[in-house]
Amino acid sequence: KDDVDDEGIEEIVQTRVNENGLRKTAMFEPHELVGRSFLMPHNPDGTRDRATVIGYEQEESPAIDVMEQFQKDLERRPERIKFKAKVGVEGLERYVEWNDMCEFVEEQIQHEDQTWNFRKIIGHRRDLGPRDKPEIQIEWESGEITFEPITEFYKDEPWLLAEYAQEKGLIDDWESRCPRLKLGRHARNAKKMMRVINQAKRQSYQNTPIYMFGVKVPRNHEQAVKFDEENGNRLWQEAEAKEIEQMFEYNVFEDHGHRNTGQPPDGYKQIRLHLVYACKHDGRRKARIVAGGHLTDPPLESVYSGVVSLRGLRMVIFLSELNKLKVYQTDIGNAFLEARTTEKVYVIAGGEFGSYKDHIFVIVGSLYGLKTSSKRFHEVLNDVLREMGFFPCVAEPDIWMRAMNADGTVMSTEDLKKEQPAYTYEGVNRPIFDGYYEYVASYVDDLTIGSRDPDSILDYLQVRAKFKLKGSSEINYLLGCDYWRDDDGVLCSAPKQYLEKMEVEYERLFGEKPRKSRAPMDPNAHPELDQSEFLDDEQTKIYQSLIGSAQWAISLGRIDVCVHVMTLGSFRAKPRKGHMDAIKKFYGYLCRMKEATIRYRTDMPDLSDLEIQEYDWSRTVYAGSTEEYPGNLPIARGKPVQQLSYVDANLYHDMLSGKAVTAILHMLNQTPIDWYSKKQNTVETATFGSENVAARTAIEQMKDLKFTLLYLGVPIVDRSIMVGDNKTVVDCATQPHYKLVKRHLMLSYHYVREAMATGNYGYVWLNGKDNPADILSKHWAYGAVWKLLQPLLFWQGDTNNCPPKMIKQEPVN
Repeated sequence: KDDVDDEGIEEIVQTRVNENGLRKTAMFEPHELVGRSFLMPHNPDGTRDRATVIGYEQEESPAIDVMEQFQKDLERRPERIKFKAKVGVEGLERYVEWNDMCEFVEEQIQHEDQTWNFRKIIGHRRDLGPRDKPEIQIEWESGEITFEPITEFYKDEPWLLAEYAQEKGLIDDWESRCPRLKLGRHARNAKKMMRVINQAKRQSYQNTPIYMFGVKVPRNHEQAVKFDEENGNRLWQEAEAKEIEQMFEYNVFEDHGHRNTGQPPDGYKQIRLHLVYACKHDGRRKARIVAGGHLTDPPLESVYSGVVSLRGLRMVIFLSELNKLKVYQTDIGNAFLEARTTEKVYVIAGGEFGSYKDHIFVIVGSLYGLKTSSKRFHEVLNDVLREMGFFPCVAEPDIWMRAMNADGTVMSTEDLKKEQPAYTYEGVNRPIFDGYYEYVASYVDDLTIGSRDPDSILDYLQVRAKFKLKGSSEINYLLGCDYWRDDDGVLCSAPKQYLEKMEVEYERLFGEKPRKSRAPMDPNAHPELDQSEFLDDEQTKIYQSLIGSAQWAISLGRIDVCVHVMTLGSFRAKPRKGHMDAIKKFYGYLCRMKEATIRYRTDMPDLSDLEIQEYDWSRTVYAGSTEEYPGNLPIARGKPVQQLSYVDANLYHDMLSGKAVTAILHMLNQTPIDWYSKKQNTVETATFGSENVAARTAIEQMKDLKFTLLYLGVPIVDRSIMVGDNKTVVDCATQPHYKLVKRHLMLSYHYVREAMATGNYGYVWLNGKDNPADILSKHWAYGAVWKLLQPLLFWQGDTNNCPPKMIKQEPVN
């Protein structure tokens, strides 16, 4: 009350408390939920009910004086609100807390399958008594899971019931319990059964409503009109009108008159349009027009349009941080509509086009759904970036770069020509010129910008290029990864929200949260030796989905689980129950260790402890070895980078095939930039062989990474360093007098030694207990690797200050 006047207090109250005295939220007002439906949690028997909100109540505060009431109003929280809901077919009333309601409504849209009215028969009651009637467990379109008598289900869908009974070997048992059911007859007529099943699914798909956040979503224009009439509003039709208005604004269609009077151009093919509808979490209705591109002939031209790799994206962010550039993100709205299509197609307008119904519309814009739309937009964006002075990186074509003067101005073409050096690229120690590079990385319509003045780039895209940008800000969330700055101002990235969604998905699939674990897998685990029963088709799909989600988490930065996902991913085609148990334990570790974070530390690493021996190779077969560099490398600008890679191999990782694992961790200065964990293609009989193969793979990847940096205009310090923990292999690769004993390793042996002879690479020994690549090569125990994990993923600030021992049982972030 000392810092604001009466008007200021009133403004605070109006901002934080609405007219009903209820706290506003980012999702919805409480009264907006009345009438909506949602799914309740799973019951103990696996069933699930749908509930409908019929009202809400708020806990009243006791009488207090005016000032205390003001403070209470400011502190009032939605947790004090309770919703009254009718649950299930019995209509039992139940109170639901605010937080639970938020979770239920959020889950509704994340997991709605949007297929037919019953998704599938997922089970049946077992251990029936002599007189018990069989029941099947059904997952419905709305998400409910219920047990239904087979006699009732048989009335509507006898063919589906027969299909399930035949698959599970239940026909004889069920017919003996329910003699009126002719399941065997239906099952024997397999061809007719499948036809009727498909007809039932199509009919159910067309007639059954979709629910998003408790709101019925139409499938077509006729349903949109019908639902609006039922709701007493025009929200769906307004969403259609808004989308169609955008189509005309972007000149997507060319009107050729009514179908009774006009004619499409010669050589054009008729296709269909359809609308895709959605309800957002805040109640907004959305409609998207999509072309039936599947009806067009395969184009003769290539329709490929690339995107920046995640490694390339990390490199852009790292180089921006290194050179003190701001890292921004933006999204181009209605991106494809910015381009013109080359496909010769037209449509007949439907009722959603109002007065234009039955008009012949030739599609001239790159409408969503056409085969070439992505490529056409890619070309438009490339032309705009070239106009701005950017040019594509040869090694990463979807990273665009622009030479800048030290004062932040764009270098002119004349200045660039003047500073072309008269030298050949015989080494990485090239002349470094003043200035730096700005970068733009494109992932379809998502742009990541590294610039001292990103606003000028955004202004050009909006004002000159006429792009409609959304979400333009400092980078905070991109492709499933969160970005923020810690207390020291260091840019951090971690897939926190993505891991939370993985946990929610796990709970949806198994009806419980993952059991927290300290390690992704038992250290001595060998899933390849598992002899438990195979999973059925449905469980196999779940297993594959869990593996796919885990793989994306690794791509987003979870270095610590590479080897575990690689191992479990080997069984995707035919997993066993033991493999499912292992992936459940893995999820328990991810949910416990959500705070693993990659920090973009750009300071030079301290390599004083690494002893690099210099040898004379002039009297060996490698005399005169050099590394060839292309002549089209851009001028080196900005601060230099030290390339450092850790390599390790785990012999006999797979007990059945005998194959070892190669593990490599690539660092730029002090930042992890790329990682690799994979079984080797050949079987090695000794550690020497597996480590040699791993070293050869590491050198190949280091060269790839180095040339990408060179094509990004990055000055590289001295030589690139590779660190391994097998001293014999290190000595064999770095000392000229060593001779090869095992001839089958000849190619790997010579490849690594020739790289050392060029002087551009160094191979250094490090004790295995200090090698972070060990995390990527073995199934480890939490205590054994914590001192490697902590500085890599769990420590804020100077990693030299990490405690030498595991003083806490939980990660410190």
